[in-house]
Amino acid sequence: MHVDWGWIKQRPHFLAEGLAANHDVRVLYPLVFRNHVYMTRNETHLHHSTLLPIPWRWRSLPWARALHRRWIAKIAREFCPDIIWVTHPSLLELLPEHLMELPVIYDCMDDALNFLSTSHEGALLAQLEEQLVRRSARILCSSAHLSDVLASRYSSSVCGKISVVRNAVSQKILGNPTDKPKAIRKRLVGERTLKIGYIGTVAEWLDFDLLLDCLADTADVEFHLVGPITIPNAARHERLHYHGPIPHGELVQYVDRFDAHMMPFKMGPLIEAVDPIKLYEYLAFGKEIISIRYREVDRFANFVHFYDTKSEFIQLVRDLAAGKLALKNCPERTRHFLEENTWHQRVEHIYELLDSLN
Repeated sequence: MHVDWGWIKQRPHFLAEGLAANHDVRVLYPLVFRNHVYMTRNETHLHHSTLLPIPWRWRSLPWARALHRRWIAKIAREFCPDIIWVTHPSLLELLPEHLMELPVIYDCMDDALNFLSTSHEGALLAQLEEQLVRRSARILCSSAHLSDVLASRYSSSVCGKISVVRNAVSQKILGNPTDKPKAIRKRLVGERTLKIGYIGTVAEWLDFDLLLDCLADTADVEFHLVGPITIPNAARHERLHYHGPIPHGELVQYVDRFDAHMMPFKMGPLIEAVDPIKLYEYLAFGKEIISIRYREVDRFANFVHFYDTKSEFIQLVRDLAAGKLALKNCPERTRHFLEENTWHQRVEHIYELLDSLN
């Protein structure tokens, strides 16, 4: 997979662990050369190991590519895989050719071509994505928009082998179905500052202008961003707080300090393709949610307060602070939806798709 195992937990982590419950899974991932403050602990019994300690930006250099291929070939001789699971087009050039003769599953979690890159990197990635799509036996897309994007780019190459397998919520966060629903903590109007949390990577897709304008407008609100920061010179404000990454197993307890959650994304092609794990997890946390609206998240409309403009966002925050916002994220309303959208359900769907290869 293309995500370091020590990065905040994402789709590849959850699916690998789910598949490993009934299959022998070996995960290889690139080592991220970043300060330890970016990383977290993802404890697991799953067998995982890094690729060679070569900076990821060098992977396309002939000598680096050759070394990675030899290393992966060595591991494959020991492991003898039946299926090759690929999570990003950039991994394709590292795979030895003989492994490409096995069934390849492309698990497409993002629109890779819409991540920021140089024109040269973009052209190379486009070539690799086209090759990966063509050579894959099955393509899993995390959103309907992603499925549409790949179908429009590659038409006949995806015909009959593309399926939507959305993101989900961890059963550990959801809790046991027999557990009593968590009480939603009430905040008395005027009692203290309202704390709204964001969980995820702090990157260029966050709308900092929106957050700063809201803080300027509303005095009794704080925003708390929990996750690694990947942008230089992140916005500063006395009521804008950065917490760094938190181990996934500690999130439920950690976010109890917040009164609500938000997803203040800047809209663009990259975001339009996202089925956000954080919305599923926010629902399980049992607090009210304020989110940017776009087509892929419309199915959360019964549980989430959506906004389209800055003024709508600010008004929702004002209403929340004043105790005027109607409760939408109530356990009795969300429980069934979440139980139908767990990683266990996703893995069961994947088993059905894999069975169809035989």
